[in-house]
Amino acid sequence: MRDAIILSREGSIAARLLVKRYNYLIGFLLRSALVGIIAGAVGVAFRLALTEGEAWRHSLLMWARTIPGWGWLVLPVLGGLAGALAGWLTGFAPETAGSGIPHVEAVLSRQRRLMWWRIIPVKFIAGALAIGAGLSLGREGPTVQMGAAAGQAVSKSILRTKTEELQLIACGAGAGLAAAFNAPLAGVVFVLEELRRNFSPYVLIGTLAASITADLITQRVLGPLPTFRVPELLTALPLAALPLFVVLGALAGVLGTAFNRCLLGSLDIAERFNRYHRWLRVMVITFLAGLVGYFLPTILGGGHLLAQDVLAGRVALTLIPIIFVTKFVLTMVSYSAGVPGGIFLPLLVLGALMGSLVGQVGSLLLPAAKAAVPFFAVAGMAAYFVAIVRSPLTGIVLTIELTGTCQHMLPLLIACLVAYLVAEAMGSLPVYEMLLERDLTKGRREDNFVPTNEDKMLVVETVVESGAGACGCRVQDMALPQDCLLVTVNRGSREIIPRGNTRLLEGDHLTIIVSEARAGEIIAELNQKTCCQLRA
Repeated sequence: MRDAIILSREGSIAARLLVKRYNYLIGFLLRSALVGIIAGAVGVAFRLALTEGEAWRHSLLMWARTIPGWGWLVLPVLGGLAGALAGWLTGFAPETAGSGIPHVEAVLSRQRRLMWWRIIPVKFIAGALAIGAGLSLGREGPTVQMGAAAGQAVSKSILRTKTEELQLIACGAGAGLAAAFNAPLAGVVFVLEELRRNFSPYVLIGTLAASITADLITQRVLGPLPTFRVPELLTALPLAALPLFVVLGALAGVLGTAFNRCLLGSLDIAERFNRYHRWLRVMVITFLAGLVGYFLPTILGGGHLLAQDVLAGRVALTLIPIIFVTKFVLTMVSYSAGVPGGIFLPLLVLGALMGSLVGQVGSLLLPAAKAAVPFFAVAGMAAYFVAIVRSPLTGIVLTIELTGTCQHMLPLLIACLVAYLVAEAMGSLPVYEMLLERDLTKGRREDNFVPTNEDKMLVVETVVESGAGACGCRVQDMALPQDCLLVTVNRGSREIIPRGNTRLLEGDHLTIIVSEARAGEIIAELNQKTCCQLRA
């Protein structure tokens, strides 16, 4: 009788815990959806602002070309004034400079602070001015950072825990990418592969909810069509064309390494001019961009229309090298200006140009591949993304959602694999890891660092990856950092309370409590132990 009562009580407790966990899950999904609504609305508004700015710039250019003598000065002068205003505004929130994605990564690893109330307005207005003025920057970085800020805004408004705040920030970042490109799945994969690098159930379902909600808003306002339209390839791609995709991947790896190193070099050169006001530096750069854009307007801004022309086969072979080099250099200079703007869209445009070049040259050697030139451009986008960002799943999924085509996956995968291997062999760091490392090494303004709190604790999650130092290691031999405690090990459907002789296996999901004062340092040390050595 007593055993029956005990079993009944244990069953009742388990049922209550299950109900409590389910209620929390539903609440978290609703909060994630709210983050998606805000991130989607901000992302759509930002895209509309950029579209309007591009239309104004085109109209201004057409009018300037009708003015004899001094018409070539109209676009540079007005663009310079808009750039100066963007540079001045960025000074109110220095963390909004550049892409913003490295800053979000630093926030999620507790190495930087996120102040949503200043990031959203500054990133929105300064980004719209800078990209509208003609700088070769993309919309995705700003929307990711503003989406992350939306996640924090929701968390702060309803007083959630610090752990959930970080989860909602990650969800908002994914929703921002979904809104930028009508790519909800890419938003989810980007968070899991690049920002968090683990498949936490809460982050996964929360990002799904936020990205789907953001994409629903985007489709409701901007329509359900993919960002780029690619002509359907009706003929089969001959197997003899596969070596061309190996060449494309190798070229993407080499030029992707050049992109990362030139980007770092441009930032180092820009530092020499830090004695000048930011607004003055940006004004000079946007003035120069306007001069170039007067003669080659397709390279200005993110390059959406240029990418569409390449994918449609409307860019001649002889023009591709000129456009590629000019767009490449303008992207380097634009990013070094230190105003809000991402690199996703410019690098996708460069990848499309590179793919089209390989496809058109290859079709001269293999006429049967001529009809597939647009698909070479698609594969070039994915391969160049993989070589630069080093997130292959994100690159592949994003390219598929951007173009709405799943044709010929094998050659696309071949190009991406070769691009990844070549970039790794050349010793190039992934672009966001490189930018984050540079940011943390040089430091920023004091108010951008995470304030220490010796009394509070933070729950963090990580996954033991194949090839990591912790894989196959016993807990007692793992040498965990001070001020942290391994609480649970989730292995499949099992939840294990770890002991000293518990051996960690590939795929184990670790829940660890750390001191908030040393969270950034501890998380970095944990990643060294739990991440694959190729990524550590």
